[in-house]
Amino acid sequence: MNLTFSFILALRLAVILITIPILSQAQQILDKPVAVSVKGQPVSEVLRMISEQGKFYFSYNSNIVSGDSLVTLNVSQKPVRDVLQLLFKDKYQYREKGDYVIILPALKDKSIHIAGYIIDKENNTPVDFASVYSRQLLVSTMSEDNGHFRLRVRERGFPVNLVISKVGYADTTIVIEQPLHEEMRILINQKAVELDPLIVRYSEGQSTWLGRLFLSARTRMQSRNISRFFTALPYQASLTPGLGTHGKMSPQVVNKFSLNILGGYTAGVNGAELAGGFNISRQDVRYLQVAGAFNVVSGKVEGVQIAGFHNQIIDSLRGVQVSGFSGIVKKSVKGVQVSGFMNRARGTFEGVQVSGALGLIGGQGSGMQISGAVNHTSGDFRGAQIGGAANRTRQSMHGIQITGGLNIVKNEMQGMQIGPFNFAENMKGFQLGVVNIADSSSGASLGLINIIKKSTSNISVFATEIAPVNLAWKMGTHRFYSILTGGADAGAEKRTYQFGFGFGKEFFPFKKFGFLTELVSLNIYQGSWENTPFLHRFQSAVTWKPVRRLVVFAGPTYSFYYNDLKEPNPGYRSYPPAHYPSSKINDTIASWLGWQGGISWRYGKF
Repeated sequence: MNLTFSFILALRLAVILITIPILSQAQQILDKPVAVSVKGQPVSEVLRMISEQGKFYFSYNSNIVSGDSLVTLNVSQKPVRDVLQLLFKDKYQYREKGDYVIILPALKDKSIHIAGYIIDKENNTPVDFASVYSRQLLVSTMSEDNGHFRLRVRERGFPVNLVISKVGYADTTIVIEQPLHEEMRILINQKAVELDPLIVRYSEGQSTWLGRLFLSARTRMQSRNISRFFTALPYQASLTPGLGTHGKMSPQVVNKFSLNILGGYTAGVNGAELAGGFNISRQDVRYLQVAGAFNVVSGKVEGVQIAGFHNQIIDSLRGVQVSGFSGIVKKSVKGVQVSGFMNRARGTFEGVQVSGALGLIGGQGSGMQISGAVNHTSGDFRGAQIGGAANRTRQSMHGIQITGGLNIVKNEMQGMQIGPFNFAENMKGFQLGVVNIADSSSGASLGLINIIKKSTSNISVFATEIAPVNLAWKMGTHRFYSILTGGADAGAEKRTYQFGFGFGKEFFPFKKFGFLTELVSLNIYQGSWENTPFLHRFQSAVTWKPVRRLVVFAGPTYSFYYNDLKEPNPGYRSYPPAHYPSSKINDTIASWLGWQGGISWRYGKF
């Protein structure tokens, strides 16, 4: 056992004795002092002089080191390492092997790690999720739960200005002159949070449901920490947010051109931005932004924004927004919005909005609003609303509404409403539909049913030369009203039943007296619904108003009668009636002079 131990000890001593001279010699080559004084001499000659003094050899590739270059150098008793540094700067690296110094190209870029802990100065506790970054190098990291951080920088980047930012703390800047071998301890001071409206706006994009879905919590936190620093660069490319040419600092950079393969998160665009998936921008976007899925912009958009599914702008739009499914602008729009399903502008709108189903304007609007289903404007609107199912303006409307369903104006309507159902609080235009409703009207409503609350609408009971009992519902104002009417004569030998539609106008030249004119079209039932005769009547009458709601009227009428039947069915009245001035235009058309008289009860509010 003692022999074995003695052998191992001897072997170790031998290895040490052999290795020390080799290492000593290798170490001594670059540390040997030399003196060189040349002027305008080739590099190869200078290297020969150094090697002769140091008693070693240089080995290098002449394609890499240009031996013909002329240099001037004057040094005395400097280490070989320092002389080579003066001669070549940082172009090469040097390795020793035996009696040789090998000249090799310098490493492209060496990375150095800066590490340490972020500590709350007041409480002496670690600060987590603090952003540590360099504005010059555009590199960043975040502290962990225990306050520790580790930031990789380029060796050539020194000195490094390091900034520590955290919501609720004052920004802290330190300068690191050279690589450190020990971890730092950085103290930061608490500071009351100031809610700058601009900073809050720049954070809204990442807070949307799309931002929360596609941006990590650490990325969103860093954007909140670094809320006041932004810079501009010519271009950037990324695969996903944080994985690109600007790394984790991409949310702080405004680019002239941005290319995002899957998605990107940048400070903004002042040129063009393209993405296969999505674009999320913290500030403004100018000129062009295109994404296969969606775009979210916290600032303004001036130009064209196109997305296959969804576009969302937290500020305003001046330009064109085209969305496959939906487009939302939180503030004003001046331009065009086009979407396959829904467009929404929460502020004012000037331009054209075209939606597959739903168009919404939160403020005042002007221009044209077109949708396959519903248009809605919360403020006043000037222009045209065209909706497949409904148009609604909560304030005043100046223009035209056209729909296949319902038109609604909650305040004043100046223009035209065309649709099956129309409603306006104060109608100062024209309504054309099946049912027209208004609280008050200084215009005209033409429809099967016209309901004007503040009007001279009335129910009339009257007699004519062809039917002793008639009932009419006159709906509208004295300027223009529609008429639904029906009458009958149930006598055994001269039965007649009539119903029809018409319109009329009243005149009030005097307080109690006036006159009216009406045009009515009637269907005459004579025992069969086939070949039903038609009767068109022009009716006029003098009116007398003995009390506020009661009107007595009487006057002449003139009728045109059309009937394909040669003879009336037995038991029904024939036309023209006997004992009235008449004329027969041809075998199917006759006319005569008749009369009407009755009373009306006005039920409207006037």
